[in-house]
Amino acid sequence: MTFLQFLRVCAASIAMTLASHPAWALEGGSIDSNADPTFASVGSLTLASGGTFSGVLIDARHVLTAQHVVGAGSAPSDWTFNVNLDSLAAAERVFSVTRVVAAPGFTGFGGGAIPRNDLTVLELDRDVPAVIPIYGLSTQALQLGQAITLVGYGGTGADVKKQGTNVVEFVDPTAAPDVFAYDFDTDSANQATVVGGDSGSPVFVQAGGTWKLAGISTFSWTNPEVPGSVARGGGGMIVSAYLPWIEQATAVPEPSTNALLATGMLMLFACVGMRRMRRSAVQRPTLPGKLFAVVQNALTEARRAR
Repeated sequence: MTFLQFLRVCAASIAMTLASHPAWALEGGSIDSNADPTFASVGSLTLASGGTFSGVLIDARHVLTAQHVVGAGSAPSDWTFNVNLDSLAAAERVFSVTRVVAAPGFTGFGGGAIPRNDLTVLELDRDVPAVIPIYGLSTQALQLGQAITLVGYGGTGADVKKQGTNVVEFVDPTAAPDVFAYDFDTDSANQATVVGGDSGSPVFVQAGGTWKLAGISTFSWTNPEVPGSVARGGGGMIVSAYLPWIEQATAVPEPSTNALLATGMLMLFACVGMRRMRRSAVQRPTLPGKLFAVVQNALTEARRAR
């Protein structure tokens, strides 16, 4: 079956089941031990009002996940990112989200079509511990028949993840493919597919003996024309197609006008202070109270902008 045939057959059944079905874990596969750091970069995303989803670190401060989980209108303060590694103290495992950057062009799941651009980058309040291995982004598109490893928190809770394997069965045939899919036919012992709560979970591949992040799980599908377990599976976004956007989303924001003003004022005050200190070793430069408050406010705004 070609990718276009796959779309025609499954278009009516593709739905946001990854986010809406909380009862199951990653189907198939096995529990991934929190004592093993291999996939410690895969964390759970918890919503303050309830709900657990998945995301993956792409550097020490940023997480990649699905946009239908954390959208452009999401308040960062509503979300918490949790890593799970037994060697870390409890306080080292929990991170607040400070910024949400959603990929442009995401239109949702209306009409049964596979939505593209279903990605969001989250910025954390601080860097994660260096002991957590963070894998590079694959610059190569997924290929038909390529082995993939799925890791996610679907239905298992915020501190238990599962991992399993599968094989790419469908790839968007465009010059820069951005969508992949696979089926779930249980033809291997550790084969897995995504279910509720695995939205935003990573898809890893091996490249030269090194793990690479090649995809993000964003949908599941069923094919009513084919009987048995092969009539369903999952898929998502191919990371290589979104590398320019990811680079832009993880960049440090340009400093605001207030930040630039504060920097300039501090440099001026430093120069004035140095002159005064050279004139008198006893006299120390001070800022008038009102002016000091203005500088402090500007610096606060600069920190928020970062």
